[in-house]
Amino acid sequence: MMILLKLADLSCQHCVKNVTKALSALPKVEQVKVSLHYARIVGDVTAEQAMQTVEQAGYQAEIATAPAHTLELSGLNCQHCIKSVRATLENLPDVVYTDVDLTSAKIYGDASIEQAIQAIEQAGFAAK
Repeated sequence: MMILLKLADLSCQHCVKNVTKALSALPKVEQVKVSLHYARIVGDVTAEQAMQTVEQAGYQAEIATAPAHTLELSGLNCQHCIKSVRATLENLPDVVYTDVDLTSAKIYGDASIEQAIQAIEQAGFAAK
């Protein structure tokens, strides 16, 4: 199970490390990736458990319902292209999750739109 949270009150990388450490300590958590404004948690935990853990660490959390950025994509033709764009974006340090299809990419994280577009273009596709 994967959970995406929208975070508030984090102001620096120390805050990111605190939230990462707190979420990683939850039983049955397999993977955690945190930026200043988003967290992705993979494992057998509920959204309520994850949000409560973030709040106990001194920050605010709610279920993420909207991406930070949405890009229009072109040049993608198949599932391999989708996987390439997803991997490219999720390898950016401040991207915690992406939802990619043949025509768009929804980005959850703190990477700038310019960074995302540049990464997609370096992977051989177009974005705007």
